[in-house]
Amino acid sequence: MQFPFKVGFGDCFQIIVLAVAIYYVLNLFRRTRSAQMLGALALIVLVLAILGWAADLQVLGWIVSKIVIYLAFALVVVFQPEIRQTLASIGRNWRSRKHSASSSERFIDVIVDVVTSLARTRTGAIIAIERQISLDPFCENGTLLGAPLVGRLLSSIFFPNAPLHDGGVVIRGETIVAARCVFPLSSREDIGFGMRHRAALGLSEQTDAVIVVVSEERGAISIAYDGRLIQDLTEAHLRRYLALLMPREKLADALLRAIDRLEAERLSGAVAEKTEVAK
Repeated sequence: MQFPFKVGFGDCFQIIVLAVAIYYVLNLFRRTRSAQMLGALALIVLVLAILGWAADLQVLGWIVSKIVIYLAFALVVVFQPEIRQTLASIGRNWRSRKHSASSSERFIDVIVDVVTSLARTRTGAIIAIERQISLDPFCENGTLLGAPLVGRLLSSIFFPNAPLHDGGVVIRGETIVAARCVFPLSSREDIGFGMRHRAALGLSEQTDAVIVVVSEERGAISIAYDGRLIQDLTEAHLRRYLALLMPREKLADALLRAIDRLEAERLSGAVAEKTEVAK
């Protein structure tokens, strides 16, 4: 049996590229209100096309052909939030957010201690930990602090009736960048939580930040990341998730840090040796 056409390497490559592109596009728009709108629009166009073809309705067929032509422009408007999210992920800022091993452990200890303490007292909180995509646009609508990451300071921000307790806190490395920040709310309809969880999920849909949420009603701890909401975390689970999601130190940075440590030890040894000689 011979095929009426030849399939070469270039054709297979194009098919694979199109299949991957279609998969990522469908995965991007999955479980959004825009996907429901697209499904309804596609169903209407399909029904009109079938009616025009079956009944030989020329005017209806002409209208459907014009709708298909301008459908691309309509999709840009309908899927504007998802397109913005994709472009933000592709054009993400590659500035370094790396932590050394010791500072990463201290960072996680501070966050876990503060969050578990707030959960015990059922004090609502939302903490956004910046990774590679900058959170500066969300800091601008809050109160800029630029304060060091200290547990007592972070806890006091969410104290009820405190001036900065409303909104979220943005943390960059070892710095509390801003407080009382307003994060975008998620448009998903399959979650039945309050404003804090919707804001955490919305920010995770638009950036690669890790957002820790403490429920004021139940005192439960949740993490939002990459459009996912992980709920009812224990202290051990929270520590494990933060350790997995924190930026990793590259090998070159680790070598430079080791060289700096050896150089500091050598200099301190030389100073001690000179002190002994002077004595």
